[in-house]
Amino acid sequence: MNVLLTKVRRRAPLKRRSVLLRMLNQAAIRSGLASRFGPADELHVILVSGDEIAALNEAHLGHAGSTDVIAFDLAEETPVPGEPRQVGEIYVCVDVAMEMGEKLGTGTAYELVLYCVHGMLHLAGLDDHEAADKECMRAAEARIMERLRDILDFRDIL
Repeated sequence: MNVLLTKVRRRAPLKRRSVLLRMLNQAAIRSGLASRFGPADELHVILVSGDEIAALNEAHLGHAGSTDVIAFDLAEETPVPGEPRQVGEIYVCVDVAMEMGEKLGTGTAYELVLYCVHGMLHLAGLDDHEAADKECMRAAEARIMERLRDILDFRDIL
């Protein structure tokens, strides 16, 4: 499976897009998501503003306001003949990542990757609506983020 960045906002200029993509492809492997799909299948990551994700949140989930990440499982969609199968979309809010990165001291790049990991875990079948499920989700996020930190430096992204 390939992770692709299909939209990048100017507000989050990527210093090294290749580092982010390497991290996201590693995250797809570590989340178990990559094992569900073939090598030519694609997962699209879209970086959006607070207004854009608020509109998606309202339209698709019925929730008012902004959020950090929304993931759509497209694996059951009929693929376009002759084109790679798009198995999912993960919309990540740059504005929330900037705000939380500053508030928590983790940095925008860390938060962007964390939100992508969270979306991948949802697409891999994890949920976080119940307390026990949320605990499993947080543990998986922490495990993956720690491993990514060992491989690459988040500061190289932005």
